[in-house]
Amino acid sequence: MPRIRLGGRRGACTAAATACTAIGVALVVSGLPTAGSSRLPPTPAATAPRAAPPASSTRALARAQPHRVRVPAVGLEVETEPVGLDVDGSIALPGDADHAGWFTHTPTPGQNGNAVVVGHVDSESGPAAFYGLGALRPGDRVLVDRERGPAAEFTVTDTAVHSREDFPSEAVYGPTTEPRLTLITCADWDPERRTYRANLVVRARLTP
Repeated sequence: MPRIRLGGRRGACTAAATACTAIGVALVVSGLPTAGSSRLPPTPAATAPRAAPPASSTRALARAQPHRVRVPAVGLEVETEPVGLDVDGSIALPGDADHAGWFTHTPTPGQNGNAVVVGHVDSESGPAAFYGLGALRPGDRVLVDRERGPAAEFTVTDTAVHSREDFPSEAVYGPTTEPRLTLITCADWDPERRTYRANLVVRARLTP
């Protein structure tokens, strides 16, 4: 069932996605446009998943904790920190809205499996870590700098916006047989309720 928590981190309205069937938790990503500002996050061009490039056989990387996410196409470069479960069973968010959070119950980016990274889209002070995600398109590169070894380079395969009431938990959080990266933030701002009604999900595959 969808959950909504108000008064989240940094005074933000918190929009919850849905309970995650695959991992038994719920994702919470928050944001709040700066008061009096008309600057809203980039709006994805479509709410349906985009077609993914053909699958390829890619050798997985060794486990190494991520410390930065870079997306050259949109000028995004943010530090990451590990996040676990919050006291209510939801995925915790970074204490700093300008950081992304790698969910420690998933593989590290580049390992076999589905690495999940979450982040705020904005906060009371302005754009936050994942503000630019809505501008991503299939084929864009996502680079994850790791504590050791080379950066893990991913290629975006699809983007989609899912309402909180119809969030495909198993598809978003489910395990994969190849190295994948899933980035999640808020979308679809409701100015009357001052909350986000949906989540933007960006999925990427480790570049051969």
